[in-house]
Amino acid sequence: MKKNILLLFTVLVLAINAKSQVLIGGTGADKPDPGAALELKSGALGFLPTRVSLISLDLPGPLPAHKEGMIVYNTKVSENDKLQAGFYYNTGERWIRLSTTPSFSNNWFYMPSIVFDTSAKTPSGENKVVDLYGEFKKQLNDNANAGVVASAGAPGMALSTVPAPTDLNYYVTAYDHKVFEIAGISVDGKMTYRIVDTASDSTYINIVFVEK
Repeated sequence: MKKNILLLFTVLVLAINAKSQVLIGGTGADKPDPGAALELKSGALGFLPTRVSLISLDLPGPLPAHKEGMIVYNTKVSENDKLQAGFYYNTGERWIRLSTTPSFSNNWFYMPSIVFDTSAKTPSGENKVVDLYGEFKKQLNDNANAGVVASAGAPGMALSTVPAPTDLNYYVTAYDHKVFEIAGISVDGKMTYRIVDTASDSTYINIVFVEK
């Protein structure tokens, strides 16, 4: 009897181990990819994930709790709750929308404020260069910047992942032509310019970054 129980236990263990990787849709000769716990294979069918109606970005519902790595397809559209139809993943604290489609809300942003020295004109034949990307990164993620004030519970850095210099397009959308003469902006965010007159209280320059 003990031998039978031991044999049954061994068979169960082997069966569980055999199912540690699962391939759905393959032939008898197909095997799951070595790095996949679950692989779906089809030349004509798609994968349909669970569809739920999220309550808000901050609440886990209708799931019982936040779970880092959880992915769902949200069907609820709510401007007040900032919800759109589409895929969302859970950070362990909130829901984040997965999207590869550029949108007005998350595809561009104004550059943080920086100071241009406009106290004197740039000599004829000379140019000044400012690293727009470097200034942006320094302001947002420089932990040595003691002037940063964050909301309660916010992480130490404003951005956990900072785009590379060449992952952004740079634009000067408007500026005071009487003060600035802009020669161009390099692909990595370095702007070449001249100061052609003394600035006034109404002098301005608007710089926009757009994700590629």
